[in-house]
Amino acid sequence: MEDKKIEDEKSVGLLSSKSVESQNIVLPKDIFRNSFTWFCYETYKSLAFRIWLILWLPLTAWWKVSSEWIYPFLATLFLVEVLFFLPLILIIGRKRAISKQYTQFCKEIINHAPGTDDEDWEPVLINFNSYMYENKLWKTEHMFFDCSSFRESFRIFILEPFCLKKDNDAKVKSFKESVPYIEEALQVYFARVDELWNQVCSEKSLSAIDSKDTPLPKQLYRFKAVWTFKTALNNGALGAIIPYLYCIFVSWRYNIFVRVFYLGFMLFVLIAYFKNVRVAPMKLEHKMHYISTVISEQEVGANGWDQIAKKMNVYLFEQKVCKSQEFFFDGTDCKWFFDHNFSSSLSSKKSMWLLPLNAELWPYIEAQSACGEESLA
Repeated sequence: MEDKKIEDEKSVGLLSSKSVESQNIVLPKDIFRNSFTWFCYETYKSLAFRIWLILWLPLTAWWKVSSEWIYPFLATLFLVEVLFFLPLILIIGRKRAISKQYTQFCKEIINHAPGTDDEDWEPVLINFNSYMYENKLWKTEHMFFDCSSFRESFRIFILEPFCLKKDNDAKVKSFKESVPYIEEALQVYFARVDELWNQVCSEKSLSAIDSKDTPLPKQLYRFKAVWTFKTALNNGALGAIIPYLYCIFVSWRYNIFVRVFYLGFMLFVLIAYFKNVRVAPMKLEHKMHYISTVISEQEVGANGWDQIAKKMNVYLFEQKVCKSQEFFFDGTDCKWFFDHNFSSSLSSKKSMWLLPLNAELWPYIEAQSACGEESLA
């Protein structure tokens, strides 16, 4: 009886989806010049922005009737500062709106069974954007900008939080009546992920890579710090390095002890940031190739990880994940990357700063662990 009720609710929730599919709807990414203009438009259409505009009316009247300028000036300054917090209010409102529509979110996934490519999520994105707008749950028809941001929302708000719940009571407490829909949506999504994994394992594209003549960065650089700095620049970390240089300039007036401690702390934060964001350009398929190579590698000791590092350096360069064949410094760095970004998330099953949990890859990481740590220790 309960299963029949769920099926009825699915059909009702997807009525609007079928009508949407018959229409020629354009994605927001094809309407706006970039994500910044889209975000400005969303902020402009938000309720918070309209309230902010209305507040200028009494402030203007206050300027005219007030005999002192200091208080109206402070109020004006405050309103100007509030403008910079409007995007944050929009993000919070978006999160709240999504949290109330987990069921509809999952219905669309169950209906369309999107895979790991962003293009597979287009019908889900279009239908969900239209559903939110038609039911007056969102102010515009462009709640999500593109498939990448939509899929990321699925990972952040549904996939990872649900996988972190240890028992059914915790799941029901957090997701309430959406639990059966989430379970079925994850089952559909994981089936598509498994298809990609089988495809990656059957292709064995990395085994065909000739990496014998490919040197590791440790053979090219005298110091690892030089490679780290160059790689950070290639990965777009210039925006984080410039504030660090500013910190050097600011700290110059302090005594030597405060300066060393301050700069050392900021350098530690910068290095930690670089280590955590290095995995960001890698798509799910790239991560699968990496794990598949780790599993299939049969050599013993550090040389085994060196071979993996060489093959992955060539592969990631060919896939345009990095700008040079220097993604991994050596085998030790390659092994640390696996432990830090994959093994640690599986063992702790806790969210980490700037790191995805990679919950889709947990079964394959477990398979690598089952092969035994002795072969690649």
